[in-house]
Amino acid sequence: MKQYFTNRYLAQLVNCMTRGIFITGTGTEIGKTVIAGGLATSLKQAGTNVGVMKPISTGNTADAQFLKHAAQVDDELSVINPIFLRNPLAPSVAARIEDTDIDLRSVETAFAVLGKRYDFVIVEGVGGIAVPIRDDFLVVQLIQQLQLPILIVAKTGLGTLNHTLLTVAFAQQFNIQIAGIVLNGLCKETAGLAEATNPVEIEKLTGVPVIGIVPYQKQLDTPYPDLTFLSEFMNQHIAWRKLGIL
Repeated sequence: MKQYFTNRYLAQLVNCMTRGIFITGTGTEIGKTVIAGGLATSLKQAGTNVGVMKPISTGNTADAQFLKHAAQVDDELSVINPIFLRNPLAPSVAARIEDTDIDLRSVETAFAVLGKRYDFVIVEGVGGIAVPIRDDFLVVQLIQQLQLPILIVAKTGLGTLNHTLLTVAFAQQFNIQIAGIVLNGLCKETAGLAEATNPVEIEKLTGVPVIGIVPYQKQLDTPYPDLTFLSEFMNQHIAWRKLGIL
C-alpha cells in the first residue's frame, strides 16, 4: 500500500508553497470553506499578504463571500469567483441545464490577477477532486493547471478511510502534490472508535500527514464569523506549521 501512496510531496513542498494552495475535499459539504477561511485569516493575522479564490461555485456565492470576509480583502466578487452557476449541481451538469459554456480562461485570468496582488493565494475547489467542471475537464485538471499543491479536507467518522484513500490515490495519478489532510466536523459527543483510529490509519496508509482534527463549532456556522475567534479556533486544532507557511 505504501508503495502506491508516495511521499514525493515532502521534497517538493517548500517550492510549491511559494504561490498558494488548493483546498479540496473528499466530497461536498465537507467544510472546505471554513478550513480555507481559517487558513486565510490565520495567514492574514501573521502578516502574510493573502488572497482567496473560489473559481467555480454553483447554487450561490456564499463560499466566495465567506472567503472574502475571512481574508479581509476588497477584490471584486467576479475575480474571487469568476464562474457562477445557478443550479447546485456539478458544474458540467449545471452548465448543460443553463445552456451555457464554462470558459476556463476566466479562471486563468482571475488567478493571474490575484497572483499579482498577493504573495499567497488560497483556492477552494467545488465539491471533490473528481467533480466534472466540463465533460472533458475535472477539478483535478484545474489543480494541475494552477500548479498548486492541495490540502485535503475529509470527514472524521466511519467511511472516511475509503474516501480519503481514493482522493489521495486519484491526486497522485495526476502527479498532484499533497500538503496534508484535515479531518473536519468532529462531534465529540458521538465520536467512537472510527474517529479515534482514523487519523493514525490515514497517515499509515497514505504517508500524508493529518495536520488537524477540527471539531464542529456552531459559532463558525455563519456567513460572517468573528475572525479573531475563527483564527484562534483553527490555530488550536490545525498545525499549519506542518504546511511550511505559518
